[in-house]
Amino acid sequence: MTYALGFYLSLLLTGWNSTEGFHRRRLALRRWLILCLFWPLFILLQVINAICLYLDNWLFPGYRQVVVRQPVFVVGMPRSGTTFLHHLLALDEDRFTTAVLWELIFAPSIVQRRFWGGLGRLDALIGRPLGRVVYGAERLLLTWLDDVHKTGLQAPEEDFLGLLPAGGCFLLVLLFPRQQFWHLAHFDRDLPAAEQARILGFYRRLVQRHLYCRGPDKTYLSKNPSFSPMVAGLARTFPDARFIACFRNPTDAVPSQVSSMLNVAVAIDPRADTSYWREHLTELMQFYCHHLLQVLPALPPAQHAFVTMEALSQAPLATLQRLYQCLQLPLSDAYRRALAPEVERARHYRSRHDYSLGGLGFSPERLLNAFDSVYLRFGYPPPRRRQDRDSHTFVTESAYNGR
Repeated sequence: MTYALGFYLSLLLTGWNSTEGFHRRRLALRRWLILCLFWPLFILLQVINAICLYLDNWLFPGYRQVVVRQPVFVVGMPRSGTTFLHHLLALDEDRFTTAVLWELIFAPSIVQRRFWGGLGRLDALIGRPLGRVVYGAERLLLTWLDDVHKTGLQAPEEDFLGLLPAGGCFLLVLLFPRQQFWHLAHFDRDLPAAEQARILGFYRRLVQRHLYCRGPDKTYLSKNPSFSPMVAGLARTFPDARFIACFRNPTDAVPSQVSSMLNVAVAIDPRADTSYWREHLTELMQFYCHHLLQVLPALPPAQHAFVTMEALSQAPLATLQRLYQCLQLPLSDAYRRALAPEVERARHYRSRHDYSLGGLGFSPERLLNAFDSVYLRFGYPPPRRRQDRDSHTFVTESAYNGR
């Protein structure tokens, strides 16, 4: 945590005029305004989190004795159904416990969870006035993300956000597109062993804290596409961990992810360089895929499984049954009943995230060369051009047939 605070302070001093990932010829007034709001709140929050995490060692030392048994990590390509799968798995409440957004940002420590939990109970006794204010602020701040990634303070969320106090959260690359953060996206390959051990040790203690509060008999469930480059390190840290890797046709997944990330980058700074983000994000997803297909098959069969978004969206119950069987988990009657309405709701879901392939500058040849192992491993049809007014448009056979 001391390292992270020093790192963030250096960013505070040097990160105002970042030109990497942005066109230099235009002013960055919006970026400056965002950073003026971001830095005071962020540094204050990280200082509070660091103090409370330190206090845990004195007030709740028992958390270090919690044994993390067979955690489940949902990893994979971004935009490949990981959020949907995480949501379905989290319904198995008798088995799993998972982190929610407010804990990850405002209460990574046991001290903070006790404080906010007590304040919430007091608020409930007087009619929840504070709760209504928080909910209104939540919708005001997060509604703009609904089309890309719907979330909420009480929603299960990616626990890589819990690595912010350790300087290990890749998401900050959107504000500061620097090599330090791109290295996090190639964790097992690019980070020194000591740095990997520091971040993974911190993460293990976060999981222990979570189980200390939620119940040490529970199985910890994590969903993070950003953990895909960390699977080798996670397997060392949690030798009995189980991994579910989600994949999707790269012809759909790669442009979708680049579009969603580019939208955020442009919202932060209108100078965003489309080619910079396209190249870096495409290479990042390429590494994720190849790393997963290389590392996970080396684990015992009961510790890893692959699932495609296409199978999950078309037959969610059958896909879950196969996953549970592969990972040697019993599927209870209570869980089946909890799944029923979610499976029905999934039949009518349609994404509202729109993007133009031509506008993003992708070619079928580039995708096929970069993701050949994915196309071959899962039998996806190769991308092909469709000759029309937009010569950059290309589709898969399935998309062309209206599926």
